[in-house]
Amino acid sequence: MRILKITLVSVIASILMVLPSNALEKRIGVALAMTGISGEGTETLKDSGAKHTTNASDQAVIGSIFLELAGDRGFGLGLEHVPGSADINSGTRSKTNNKLGTDDSGTNTASAEIDGLTSIYLIKTFDSGVFVKIGQTSTTVNTKEVLSTGSKYDNEDVDGMVLGLGINRSKDSGFFYRISGEVTDYDSITLNSKTADADTGKKNKIVADIDTVAFKLSIGKAF
Repeated sequence: MRILKITLVSVIASILMVLPSNALEKRIGVALAMTGISGEGTETLKDSGAKHTTNASDQAVIGSIFLELAGDRGFGLGLEHVPGSADINSGTRSKTNNKLGTDDSGTNTASAEIDGLTSIYLIKTFDSGVFVKIGQTSTTVNTKEVLSTGSKYDNEDVDGMVLGLGINRSKDSGFFYRISGEVTDYDSITLNSKTADADTGKKNKIVADIDTVAFKLSIGKAF
């Protein structure tokens, strides 16, 4: 993902350098996306080393605002922000541990949310109105687990790559609308619990992957 970020920034900088300031079109708009969120996580227990894998998914309607600068060759640079959050459905697992000296029996509930997403992207619109979009997005994964062991995990910032394809229709007045599909592939995240096992000194660890697929309607105004 680091190579992608460097490449994307280089491409954006190159395009902006060759665009005269008076050729830039300013756009502002809002978007509403029906978003499917899926995640897979594997937890490694600190006492036994046992691994438990859980899959979770959810759907949410997510609103956003965006700003763009575009030249006369169809290229544009955009910034999009989602001010709200979206939950990833919780999973519940009951566990009984008969190992002497351990106390991790009970019900464990794993839950998380994606919070405060911001994306920077490059967009290319063709004469037909078809456009493609590639960018980098950043968000915070808030953990909301309830574990019988008392273990807790910190929240984690995570980056991802967003790819989009859609149709843009513009009016002479400057108003435009878009219909698009977008896929976001986030980096894997690793979370370590705040408390360690008294005997081994090890911590519970979670390795997780999150992906989203969105069907988006955008409305905006160009100046």
